[in-house]
Amino acid sequence: MASLYKNNGIWYIAVLHNGTRKCRSLKTKDIKVAKYIKSYAENIILHKLEGFIKNNAILSFSELVDHLLKVPHSWSAATSELNKYILTSHLDGKSLPKNPTSRAIHIRHINQCWNWVIKKNLVALIRTPLKVFKKKVCFLFL
Repeated sequence: MASLYKNNGIWYIAVLHNGTRKCRSLKTKDIKVAKYIKSYAENIILHKLEGFIKNNAILSFSELVDHLLKVPHSWSAATSELNKYILTSHLDGKSLPKNPTSRAIHIRHINQCWNWVIKKNLVALIRTPLKVFKKKVCFLFL
């Protein structure tokens, strides 16, 4: 069970799990917003404590590449092989090709990986929009 409390005008959530208390700021001064996002924040904290959610800040690029290549995409077989070759060669530490066209292709595929990771929220961003609440955008920083 989670509880809300106010400290210096900011609302916090406290969750007790296996005898340890975890507290996180909800980054809001409005009690209505705090009550609205309380259950969502509680679920995220509990999932992180149970190990269902891996902390995004500690994922390495190789783990992100593995995740990208394992997820089914609408790529053709040739595109899939090209992505695998380029990303694994980048992970192996090979330098970019000297040919400008090939170099651009490699850079484009590496950037494609980063953009996909950001789109799927697999890396920690500065803030994650939760929902618009009475014409205010609520951000949850956990």
